[in-house]
Amino acid sequence: MGQSDEPPPGRQPDPFLEGRRIFDGAYRRADDFIDRGGQRVFRVLWFFLPETSIARNLRFQYIMASTFFSDAGRDALKYGALIAVVRSSGSTLHAALVGVAALLPPTLLGLYGGAVADALPRRAALAGVYTIQAVLCLVVPIVYGTELRSVLFLVFAINVLGQVSGPGEQSIAPLVASDEQLASANSLLSLASNVGTVFGTALLAPILLRALGVTAVFAASAALLLLATTRILRLQTEQEAKPVRWRRPDVDVRSMIRWLTDEPAVGTMVIVGVLAGTANVVLQTLAPRYVQSVLGLDPADAVYVFAPSTIGLALAIVVTPTLIRWLGERRSALGGFVLMAVALCLLGFVKYGLDAAIDPINPVRVISLIGLHPGAALRTASVLAIPIGFGVAAVAMSVQTYVNRRVPLARQGRTFALQSTLKNGSAILPLLALGAAASVFGVNAVLIVSPVLLIGLALGLVRLSERFGGHAPTTRLEVLSSFWQDAPHTNEPAG
Repeated sequence: MGQSDEPPPGRQPDPFLEGRRIFDGAYRRADDFIDRGGQRVFRVLWFFLPETSIARNLRFQYIMASTFFSDAGRDALKYGALIAVVRSSGSTLHAALVGVAALLPPTLLGLYGGAVADALPRRAALAGVYTIQAVLCLVVPIVYGTELRSVLFLVFAINVLGQVSGPGEQSIAPLVASDEQLASANSLLSLASNVGTVFGTALLAPILLRALGVTAVFAASAALLLLATTRILRLQTEQEAKPVRWRRPDVDVRSMIRWLTDEPAVGTMVIVGVLAGTANVVLQTLAPRYVQSVLGLDPADAVYVFAPSTIGLALAIVVTPTLIRWLGERRSALGGFVLMAVALCLLGFVKYGLDAAIDPINPVRVISLIGLHPGAALRTASVLAIPIGFGVAAVAMSVQTYVNRRVPLARQGRTFALQSTLKNGSAILPLLALGAAASVFGVNAVLIVSPVLLIGLALGLVRLSERFGGHAPTTRLEVLSSFWQDAPHTNEPAG
């Protein structure tokens, strides 16, 4: 017979047991509330997805909810950190340091995080990381304040921990989805991630910043990360039953790149994902200056000017699984990348009369029906954000589906970690160089030229993979021909 938490007659209640009873009751009520809300959301999604069975999978619903909460918390934190630094110093250099603090951890530690993610059960790794991140979001601002050093440390620490959670999040779908469901599963996870980003960056953080201040944003980020922990703890997979080997991660950059070189179809797909991620980072960095110099608006409004990119994201969520079935992951990824690059170039031409050519057929004009009348340049920039959002999402989903289907599960965490390492490492120099170039030549010229630079970066990454892999350099672009080759569906055991 189990022991009751009620005290014996005549004895004073134990404050600890009483507090635990209250906490457990509040946790159960909050957990039930989130479950009921999630069930209502997924009932709506069932009507729009081509592979509806995965949306009814309760374990997948936990993953999707966890992805939403964790991304909302981390992105709200990053936005709050940027605003805190700008408010305290007003220096663009200090704002750039926030970006560098976010990019350095995946560049230096990405492969170690991927090895840890491969070695640990996904649920344990994600729950542990989310909890530690939440504690940091609460403790650092309260103890050390929101000055530059403490904010940089907080951003750096959150992103160090993210090197374990990131690969784990990207490689968890195969544990609950079948091979036929992977495209839809990754589409839904991309939807949850991007909706979380929009919620944290465009809704939660701006409101809290204006009403309560930066510390409130950090506290809200902690709450969201704790909610992510509660969702992922509800997930149970067959992987949990496997013994965990506690040992130092075996990380060899040369061997990992050599393995990808031996599987060139996988390696070149990873490079495409790297390029799309780099372009997205560049756009996010240049967006405030673009909004200020071209549109004449407050740089803080950049998040709202490019908000229509979520429309492109939503279209990609619906369309990309079908494109993958028709064209395959490779052509879908390339199509998304080309669309994104063209839209980036067109942003640079808005100041040179493109707005006058597009505005007569611009669908954004429909907002005039509700009394909003932005200028032609702003409407053109907003409509161009739609194909950018579509392209970024299509590339990400295509690459992730390709890797999930063709890379052994034991290597998926390290594969995604390598992609993150290359993406963030290759973004640091372009950020500094393009930021300096924008100051001299203008942001328009940078947006026009940057897609060409990204193509050059692709060639550099291919040569780098050949050098680390120990293979003799191939002539011209022969290595890219492997992009069209089918990678074998291998079942290599973990090792």
